[in-house]
Order: sequence, then C-alpha cells, then structure tokens
Amino acid sequence: MDAFLIALQYVGAVSFAISATIYAVHKRTDIIGALVFSLLTCFGGGFIRDMVIGRVPPNLLVNREYHYLALVCALTCIVCYLLGFIAPIGSFMRRHQHSFIIEFTDALGLASFVVLGMEGAIEFGKTGFVLLVFAGCITGAGGGILRDICAAEIPSVFRKHIYLIPVIIASCFLALTYDKMPEILSSIIAILIIIVIRMLAFKFKWNLPIPKEKKEKSEKEIEKKELALK
Repeated sequence: MDAFLIALQYVGAVSFAISATIYAVHKRTDIIGALVFSLLTCFGGGFIRDMVIGRVPPNLLVNREYHYLALVCALTCIVCYLLGFIAPIGSFMRRHQHSFIIEFTDALGLASFVVLGMEGAIEFGKTGFVLLVFAGCITGAGGGILRDICAAEIPSVFRKHIYLIPVIIASCFLALTYDKMPEILSSIIAILIIIVIRMLAFKFKWNLPIPKEKKEKSEKEIEKKELALK
C-alpha cells in the first residue's frame, strides 16, 4: 500500500501541475504565477487539512518526501510553461483550455489527492466519518479553490460540471469502507468514481441548476473572455 500511495502522490502532483500550468498559460501569467498556481493546486488542500487535524507544522514544510514532490511539481510546471511559448503548442493550449487534456489531468489529480487526503488523516489517527470526508474533499478540491481565488475567478468547484459531487461520493465511500475492504481496492474504486463522473459530466455538460439570469450573464462573460483572447 505504501508504494501505491507514493505512486499516487507523484501521479496527482504531475497531473495537477499540468492542468494548473495550462490554466496559467490561459490566464497569461508569468512563470512565477504558473509556479504558484501549480504548487497551490497540488498542496493547498493538504496544507489546510493538516492545519485542521492538528498536524503542525504541516507535512509540506517538514517531510522530505513532500519536498521532492514539490520539486517534481515545479519542474513539471516549468517544462509545460516553456513549451507553452512555442506558438503551435501555446495556441493549442489556449484554444483547448477546457478540452479533454485539462479535464482529465485535473480529474486524475483530484482523485489522487482525495485518496491521499483521507489516508493522511487516518495515518494521523483521525477516523471520524465527518472528519474523514472533510479531509478527502478539502485535500482534493482545496488547492483548486485557492488557485481560482488567486486568479480572481469563482472557484470551479462551485460552478463547473458537478465538480464537488464525485469528490463527496468518493470521500463518503472511502470513509465507510477503509476498514472493511482492502485499502488498495477501496482507493482504486474511489479514484474511478471521481474520474468517470467528472469525464461524463464534461462529455455531456452536466451541471447543477443555476438561476436563469445568472446563467445568461455567465455565458455572456465567457463569450467576452473568448473574444478578448482571439
């Protein structure tokens, strides 16, 4: 299980770094902005989780394994960002910033960090159902919320393709089954729940209902932004 969790950490970090860097290229930030977006997306949620469960200082600041993870995340970000300056690739990123690439890498990172967030809470001795669900949700989605706030955007978790629903379902599943079935099996099922629901929501444009006037306003704002980028 330890090897599986380590692999999951690196898969999640690289996935989030790629999606955050594409997001940064779309927002036209400089390379420091891209690094901040990537590190926030990868570690912001885990930082909040550690503060809530009482792990002080947080893992990110004292665990050498997390330092290596942050280095991998930063290098991935730098490579992707520099590739973004090559005209064809940069143009592709801007045209397809909501394409399968960014959605899948974001879903994969989200799923990985939900599992890691809950495992981190259990490892620290916290096993209450509500706390475990919170740990999974905040570790998976918290970094993206912080990134969107820094970009002056309404966080995707509150408006995009039922983003939080699969996170809650997977977190509840893990909280109910972590001690009743093999950890690897329950983790894989939770990851599949998130990825499958997120990609189906992206494919079929599933969204929770919003007031009509706000929806119309949102669509107009999106159109203005797209025109400004052309």
